[in-house]
Amino acid sequence: AFARTGLRWRLLTEGLSSHLSATQQRRTLALALRRWAEVTPLTFREDPASPAAELDIRVAFGTGRHLGCPWLFDGLGGELAHVARPGEIHLDDDEPYSAPPMEQGVNLLQVLLHEIGHVLGLPHLPSPDSVMHPQYPASGGTMELSLQDRTAIQELYGRCEGSFDTVFDWVTVGHQGESAARFNTYFLRGDQYWLYDNSRGRPRARDPRRVEQGWGGLPGGGVDAHVHVWTPDMDATLFFKGTQYWLYDRGAHRTVTQDPEGQRYPRGISEGFPGVTGPLDTAMFSHHTGLIYFFKGHQVWGYNVTRHGVQDGFPKHLEDMFPSSQPNDHPAAHLDAAYFSYSHSTLFLIKGLFFWEVSGGPSHNALLPRRRVAEQWKDLCGVH
Repeated sequence: AFARTGLRWRLLTEGLSSHLSATQQRRTLALALRRWAEVTPLTFREDPASPAAELDIRVAFGTGRHLGCPWLFDGLGGELAHVARPGEIHLDDDEPYSAPPMEQGVNLLQVLLHEIGHVLGLPHLPSPDSVMHPQYPASGGTMELSLQDRTAIQELYGRCEGSFDTVFDWVTVGHQGESAARFNTYFLRGDQYWLYDNSRGRPRARDPRRVEQGWGGLPGGGVDAHVHVWTPDMDATLFFKGTQYWLYDRGAHRTVTQDPEGQRYPRGISEGFPGVTGPLDTAMFSHHTGLIYFFKGHQVWGYNVTRHGVQDGFPKHLEDMFPSSQPNDHPAAHLDAAYFSYSHSTLFLIKGLFFWEVSGGPSHNALLPRRRVAEQWKDLCGVH
């Protein structure tokens, strides 16, 4: 295993394959490295200029006696590749390699995933769906890291951790109300976002993706909050950043510049929500109380969307509204996200690397002891 997490790589020009273009080879190698970066704190940077001996990962193709390697390749069939020396992967160019999206021949992505795993310090693993299984799969493999792969590599390099700008469930409300609601969970950080698969306990494959790929028209550099107001009379999706907020068209998957009543967007927060001023830390809508809760510093505002005003008794102190259940265990101020999870049917307060689960119902709202976000929501790794 490497002692550092920032690694440099290169496809050696003296060892290019004769079956695929150099672009296909580089893209497939970069994709294989990304798969490992999606589940670890590792980062991989292509380095075309430094001396090869200074690089962490070097990849080359050869046949028979090749590249000064003491091990000979055996021609078509048999051995596909090997790690010749620390950090150096050799692939037998007598094999009929193919690059995604082509599927005939030997899948180069599958082989590279396996060999990179060895370079990173992994042994062969027994699970048939593991990319580290010693036998190349007859079907060509799934090109996805299995749970066994992810667990093994995280034992070497740890889990990914980092703060988020906002976290929310994207709810689609059916005609029969809440009982027909469907949802996906999203984590946003800067210009990246993850769709979290709650049933599998990991993000969607290939995440993170750029915010503009999934959320048309949102301001660059991250947003402060997402609010979905859904009442018998209203269904509105709002994003907040700085002192402004945007109205989002869920059908068109983008922000709108003007609503049906002629109101233009983005609008100032204090204009649309009298009594509330930005910038905000986070916000959320409670379907049960009919209030939008705006969080800023150590204060919380409850905004009544029916009466269009701040609810009596607000603002409240964050620690008064959500008292800690243990001494000195409270986010205190400046939350990153207040996230109501439909998977868990509970509210979470998230700040930095930690979260607090809100327990006890509306009359109590005590915070359970803090836990690490990475323990509850796994593999949220930033990839650039």
